[in-house]
Amino acid sequence: MMSGVLPGGNQTAAAVARRLYDAFVTYHDAFGAITTQARARFEHRDWTGAQIDASARIALYKQWVDVAVLQAQAELGGRGDHAVWVAAKSAYSEAVRERADAEIAETFFNSVARRVQETVGSDAATAFVESEAPIRTPDLGALCTSLAESVLDGAAVERVLALFEWSVPYADRAGDARRAAAIVAPDIAARCGGAPLDGIDVVRSPFYRNKGVYLVARLRSGRRVLPLILALAHGPAGIVVDAALPTTDEASVVFGFSWSYFQVDTRDPGALVEFLATLMPHKRVDELYTAIGYNRHGKTVLYRSLMQHLAHHPDARFAIAEGDQGTVMSVFTLPSFNVVFKIIKDRFDFPKSTTRKAVMEKYHFVFVRDRVGRLADAQKFEFLEFPVACFDPPVLTHLLQTCGQTVHVVGDFVMLQHVYTERRVTPLNLFLKQADPASAQDAVLDYGQAIKDLAGADIFTGDMLLKNFGVTRHGRVICYDYDELALLTECRVRALPAMVHEEDEWAAEPAFYVGESDIFPEEFRAFLVPPGDLREAFLATHRDLLDVAYWREMQARVHTGEMLDVFPYHRRRRLRDGAAPDASMP
Repeated sequence: MMSGVLPGGNQTAAAVARRLYDAFVTYHDAFGAITTQARARFEHRDWTGAQIDASARIALYKQWVDVAVLQAQAELGGRGDHAVWVAAKSAYSEAVRERADAEIAETFFNSVARRVQETVGSDAATAFVESEAPIRTPDLGALCTSLAESVLDGAAVERVLALFEWSVPYADRAGDARRAAAIVAPDIAARCGGAPLDGIDVVRSPFYRNKGVYLVARLRSGRRVLPLILALAHGPAGIVVDAALPTTDEASVVFGFSWSYFQVDTRDPGALVEFLATLMPHKRVDELYTAIGYNRHGKTVLYRSLMQHLAHHPDARFAIAEGDQGTVMSVFTLPSFNVVFKIIKDRFDFPKSTTRKAVMEKYHFVFVRDRVGRLADAQKFEFLEFPVACFDPPVLTHLLQTCGQTVHVVGDFVMLQHVYTERRVTPLNLFLKQADPASAQDAVLDYGQAIKDLAGADIFTGDMLLKNFGVTRHGRVICYDYDELALLTECRVRALPAMVHEEDEWAAEPAFYVGESDIFPEEFRAFLVPPGDLREAFLATHRDLLDVAYWREMQARVHTGEMLDVFPYHRRRRLRDGAAPDASMP
């Protein structure tokens, strides 16, 4: 609870701080309430309800920030002056400093304060540019259950599974434990060099997402820390262990930036993120916060990391991102920092006829949808500032020429009025030119699977050009161009009409009416099927993408409410074929 009056009698500042604190507590209680529903959704196989919850939880933050903005404006009679906000921040900081989620609360304050003050840039006096919460030692006992195991065999895995009670039974807990141990044993033995384990730390809360549940643990052996993730599914016969994942790279994919956010019940997000970082030391902390549902705080951490990077690397310079320049976005990057920045152009290149508003709606569409591991998560920033010195003149000139309505030079700073950030990936068309034949074939086949996975989630990518897809460092293909995305169920799938006259084949315009939502799969061959030696491999696996019947069948399946299984791990890690019905595995 917040106390009343500030020293010096600034009751207005105290009232503002109290309003913001109460709004944050209400938001975070609602966030937790939705999160705790995930268990029942899984136990009852209520997959539609799980997706509704995921979208509702995302919407909570803006909802309560909007409430707090109106309340603060009412207390202040407008924007308020600098001194009041300095005092309000001090009072709020004192109120949240002992909370386990203090860093999340600070970000909430920033979101409200920047809106009310109409802030450009950062002011450490009136916002938490850096966290002011005291450094805390995570309570491992509250976060995890530690098992004194010296070897990971079937009995040890069964003891891990026994930590989690469900209202429905396992189909074969002992058998699944043996099979899981057999899958991970070779990797663990190789990484531990035959040394025994010192123990297993198991996160108490399961990680829920869509139709899957993930039990997350770490194995300790001397100075080594190894991840162990058990992926559970709820099939017709009960709960099964669908896969066992023992490597850092596999854990990183599970917590990747192209999946929807986990539902995981924790009252100490920082401690959980710190634990996860021991399993995935190369994954950025902002991505871990985002993965567990705190995407707004993930933005805060990303901004801080970026500013620290620029401070520690004074010679770092922004560059135009590799790949073909887009018709809708200007894209630049910091080569030493694994992020791209995307700004909507003032004018779109031919033949694009969309609008700025429509493009922004597409990015919001991606933000709230199930991305099934195939769409990059994009974070939206407003009024972001960088020193002019960070831009080589040609780069800044390009941005001013193409995005002059959004990019401004103000003194010694470049101010970006509106920008999206995404994790940098290698454009697929460039990857195929550089890759060895085996890697190129794997990428092309995964490209086709990406289109199918998205179709199963009711998403039609529109522009299926290779340049609009990228390859992650783990070899997964994702889409990062969103201006043509549409709901598959809102598309009209058509077969090409028979030509009446021979010259119709060479006409510049089709000889029949084409509606805005019409798609013709038979025409996909021209841009979907890769050229050269990769063509036959692609067609052998994904020829159905050129068939009208395939797309109409997918529409019918989505219409019936069927949710296809798309899990973030390889088939070789699965305990059995068919553990999750209709699974579509990367």
